[in-house]
Amino acid sequence: MIRVTIADDHPFILSGIRHELEGDADVEIIGCAGNSGETADILDTKACDVLVTDYSMPGGRLGDGLPMLSALRRLYPKTQIVVLTLLNNPALIRDIQKTGVEVVLNKADPTSHIRPAVRAAYLRRAYLPPSVQAMLAGMSSDRGIKLSKRELEVLRQCVAGVSLVEIARRTSRSIKTISTQKSVAMKKLGVSNDYELYQYAESNGLFSGMQGSHV
Repeated sequence: MIRVTIADDHPFILSGIRHELEGDADVEIIGCAGNSGETADILDTKACDVLVTDYSMPGGRLGDGLPMLSALRRLYPKTQIVVLTLLNNPALIRDIQKTGVEVVLNKADPTSHIRPAVRAAYLRRAYLPPSVQAMLAGMSSDRGIKLSKRELEVLRQCVAGVSLVEIARRTSRSIKTISTQKSVAMKKLGVSNDYELYQYAESNGLFSGMQGSHV
């Protein structure tokens, strides 16, 4: 039996993954968690072969995103990890792989990928659905994501907690212009909300050390 823990902060997604895996006679669901702290509580008390976890899952004591994955890999090296994400960001997928996680699924993909992904993780093999493979292929054929100087300026202030109104005042531009620049830049990065933008900024050095407009 493959002992599996599922972690996601959305009950419907938890239920859907559980339903998909319970159809596999070789899988035993040993626990479900809503954040990284609950996940750690399960892994501390039960032997687990594979953890299927959301990437963006705030609220737990181990955090979420890359810090969470790094902590889980360090604390529970015998547990293999399947990561679920909605972030259409090839650079972030590469960062996830650098933590030692080789199975990454896009939440927009069919749930039929869950079973082979869990088996691949259990066997310590890589598994990427076609959508993620295409994303990474697109990254390798491009020289990188390019933000204009003004787009980068807007995003840096956004992730620092500055409101669009204040950014407009500081730069002597209209709120509409600032909002458009933010939206265009986020689309280039493959993020859809402020939380995903913060995660991207934290893992890709958007706060500091970036030169010019090449991300």
